[in-house]
Amino acid sequence: MNEDVDIITEGKELTIGFNPKFILDALRVIDDEAIDIYLINAKAPCFIRDKDQSYIYLILPVNINVAS
Repeated sequence: MNEDVDIITEGKELTIGFNPKFILDALRVIDDEAIDIYLINAKAPCFIRDKDQSYIYLILPVNINVAS
């Protein structure tokens, strides 16, 4: 599944994959117009949280093959 979204990035470029069902499950219950997704590296889980930390969702990545 590919989806185009508007983003603002900080830090290094990263290639990472997720099961889209897990991302959509988190997004369905978040009632914010914009969200923050934090990515550390390609093998670490990402987390989605708001500024007040009233919610935190942890999503594990899937392995993807990237041609060098």
